[in-house]
Amino acid sequence: MDVEQGRYPVTLSLALAYFTSIGESRLPVVANDNRRRVMLCARAAKTLGLAVPILYRYCSCQISEPTARKMINTMNETEPLNQVAITKVSEDKNVVEYRLPNGLKVLLLENHTAPVVTVLVLYKVGSRNEGVGYTGSTHFLEHMLFKGTKKHNPEKGNGIDDLLTQIGAYWNATTWFDRTSYFEVVPAEYLELCVELEADRMRNLLLRQIDHDSEMSVVRNELERGENYPEEALEKDLYALAFREHPYHHPTIGWRTDVEGVPMDRLREFYNTFYWPNNATVVLVGDFKCDEALSVVAKHYGKIPAAPHPIPEVYTTEPPQEGERRFEINRAGDLARILIGYHVPEATHKDNHALAALRHILGSTYERSSCLYKILIDTSLAAETFARHDDLRDPGLFIIGATVTEDVEVKQVEEAIYSELERLSRELVTQEELDRAKSSNRKGTILAKADPSSLAFMLGEAESKADWHWLMEYDDKFDQVTPEDVRRVVATYFNKSNRTVGTFIPKEIEMSPEQMQAAMEAAEAQAEIESVLDAKHDLAELMANKPAVAKAKVKKPKIHTSSFASRLVKKVLPNGLTVLLMQNPGTESVGVCGILKAGKYFTTEGYKNSNLAELVADLLPKGSVRYSKMQIAQALESMGIAGGLEFSVDNYRLGFGTHVVSDDLPMYLDLLADLIRNPELSSEELAKTKIEWRSRFTEALNNTRSMAWNKMRRTIFDANHPFYEKTFEEQMIDLEEVSLETVREAHKKLFTPKGMIITVVGDTDLDEAFQHISDKFGDWHGDEPPSVDVPQASLPAKRTRIDVPIPEKKSTDIVIAHPTDLMRTGKDFYAAKLANAALGQDTITSRLGNVVRDRAGLTYGIYSAFSDTAFGSAPWSVSLSVNPKNVEKSLDLVSQVLSDYIENGISTEELSKETGRAVGAFTVGLASSLGIARALTEFEFLNLGPEELDNMSKNYAAVTKPQVDAAMKKYFHPEKAVTVVSGTFDK
Repeated sequence: MDVEQGRYPVTLSLALAYFTSIGESRLPVVANDNRRRVMLCARAAKTLGLAVPILYRYCSCQISEPTARKMINTMNETEPLNQVAITKVSEDKNVVEYRLPNGLKVLLLENHTAPVVTVLVLYKVGSRNEGVGYTGSTHFLEHMLFKGTKKHNPEKGNGIDDLLTQIGAYWNATTWFDRTSYFEVVPAEYLELCVELEADRMRNLLLRQIDHDSEMSVVRNELERGENYPEEALEKDLYALAFREHPYHHPTIGWRTDVEGVPMDRLREFYNTFYWPNNATVVLVGDFKCDEALSVVAKHYGKIPAAPHPIPEVYTTEPPQEGERRFEINRAGDLARILIGYHVPEATHKDNHALAALRHILGSTYERSSCLYKILIDTSLAAETFARHDDLRDPGLFIIGATVTEDVEVKQVEEAIYSELERLSRELVTQEELDRAKSSNRKGTILAKADPSSLAFMLGEAESKADWHWLMEYDDKFDQVTPEDVRRVVATYFNKSNRTVGTFIPKEIEMSPEQMQAAMEAAEAQAEIESVLDAKHDLAELMANKPAVAKAKVKKPKIHTSSFASRLVKKVLPNGLTVLLMQNPGTESVGVCGILKAGKYFTTEGYKNSNLAELVADLLPKGSVRYSKMQIAQALESMGIAGGLEFSVDNYRLGFGTHVVSDDLPMYLDLLADLIRNPELSSEELAKTKIEWRSRFTEALNNTRSMAWNKMRRTIFDANHPFYEKTFEEQMIDLEEVSLETVREAHKKLFTPKGMIITVVGDTDLDEAFQHISDKFGDWHGDEPPSVDVPQASLPAKRTRIDVPIPEKKSTDIVIAHPTDLMRTGKDFYAAKLANAALGQDTITSRLGNVVRDRAGLTYGIYSAFSDTAFGSAPWSVSLSVNPKNVEKSLDLVSQVLSDYIENGISTEELSKETGRAVGAFTVGLASSLGIARALTEFEFLNLGPEELDNMSKNYAAVTKPQVDAAMKKYFHPEKAVTVVSGTFDK
């Protein structure tokens, strides 16, 4: 022992202190209980971060070291919570913080409003921890964390995605400057499964070269997709120029050559540096008991040691900027854009909340009472605008951006922004403006609690910026901001020498029909050669070592009958308006949504397939008989729902929906009624809206996805069909021809209480809610909307390919589609949905994703889907994005997967997996009052009622393999599908 004391003096003192702290007055060197001796040594090793052999030798266990290790491993699996030294650190607003001996921080918040839990694990590593040569490693590693561990290996059919798919989880991961977050939203019964999965991949990743190679091209396609959009290109260069020394200089996704070149060993080193308990926070929010949840966390994380090294700190700081910096991007595009970034302090700085208040006051396109809206949108200088405060762990940027209206110079927009900032540096904002911002902020916090997952994400973000107490204190500190504080921060930070300015100036590239044809022919010829040369992308070879389906063992979600029908109150006003009401107490908020039969299908004769219904909907929030546009905007802002009265339009529905604080429900319903019944519909607002829409169409002409779908709808439907879509140029012509009289006539015809549905779900008195609706809508009358009779579109005679060239695009969009006659009310609906789910509902675990993304690494995202099945004839499609060079390879693989699937049918394991996914997703999707309200509204619209909602789990569970196989043969016809490829073709 003297020798050991001499060699390990620190170990001796730490061990003595540790054993004393747990009630052992001396080292267990003479104890006869070898298991207890080993357990104490192991616990000391875990707690102190010491090597097990050191404590093993030091504690003089009278057994062999291999036996001791075996006992330690057994103890690690079974040691109960009361034997793990967990510290309760603090509690605030029902959030409780615990700390495990290995340094893991645990945040628990019980929320029993829905049988759902959110598990979020945040690692304090982001792109700020990267350097030249391995930028993007944080994000690349995020992808690799889904590639498996020894215990949960996709190659064995029990990977993370395999398991989570079967229970209907909503899961993903995100990377940002300061953090990487992994999360799962699941039925509450699967809390332990998620904790176990996250704990396992913290230290046990396989990190195989083959996974690195396939995932690199997936990440690269994600990067290429972003490069298609001017906004993303501008923001990447804005940060790169504003930060020269601090690592915020690097884009989160990384520089392209780093993404392509970073070796597996470098990613492994990055993983071994940062993925440790003492660099992580586990956040659990939802339907659980804290002591039970903590026991689960201790069971799975307690056995992981702390990092054997200090977690590297970022010590580089950005020196003050000494003059304006500018850059310009010139490439093919649509509209000019501008981004202006000002250096601002870190999130914990005393000025942070004043800057946040300024963000509210500057506003955005949909905050119509805001400064930017008034000076840019209302004046038609810009089609879109926003202000964003990036409050980060280190000093970040405050960004103001705008999309410039056609025929307006960028300089005009830039000068208007500077003029407004200069005014705010001289003049105090009014107390009324600031009070609205404060009300919006505080009510926004209440509304976030209505969705437990939102609160989990907020806690995680707070941890990345500072710690979770930062969030708990945020509203109180925001309320302390004064008008003078706002003026001071504008004067301090928003000056010329502190700003970086980026502009996107589109260059026109005219292509003649001959040039377009030549580009398409060249692309097809080159792609054909590459496809022949690349044998790697053969389906049989790609799947040679892959199990046919996941065979992971996980308890399936409970098949149960819900109770919506018994809890729902349905009332119909004399004018035909249907009101649905249901309580969901304890949330302090209410979900409100509704539908009118005022979609494109019902548009006045002569305007079929136009955007007239959508144009009317867009004008509704811009003024009514009783309220001006500004009064409406101010009321919504004070409720914390600046965009909460926007209306969406599809073929059949005009919809609305939002969360409101319970006390604001009467005000919201009052506004809603006046906007729907008595909109102002002024010539001034119509003219401004037309300018905004022209900009929208111009942008669509340069968007690969929009152009692909536009061409598709014009190809598979005739001009009189509800799903047909005119060219964007034709839509611009239609827009110019719409008069104010036409708009008002359309409103009068389309908007009627007959067939309208309003649903209220949440923490409110149902009788009072109904009375409010009756008071506001009861004396409204209108005609019966026409019945819906959608003609069945014919399948194309044969497979067809159409290419749509758009110059200078880094990523290409592909859509493969044809019409189907599937209807939501059809007997085979559930079978068809399961058939599609196994094929392409998920970009990773479905067949298409497994082959084209996971195995071949050709795309960031591939999906199959049925469009609106309310009345039939909607498209069934497969869509994906790829590098232009990979178009033919991808199409070939998609064709092989479809042929194999339709020929051989769904496997029993796939059917079981997709049934579990559907049942679990049903529970997760109804975690909030608004989610419930939307589901009830849609089922009422389809005349299915709450009974169908109650039986959904059973309906999915009753589907058989023969039914799914029959459905796919009935609805999937790739041999007659139209393929549209939109983008820049490799010459």
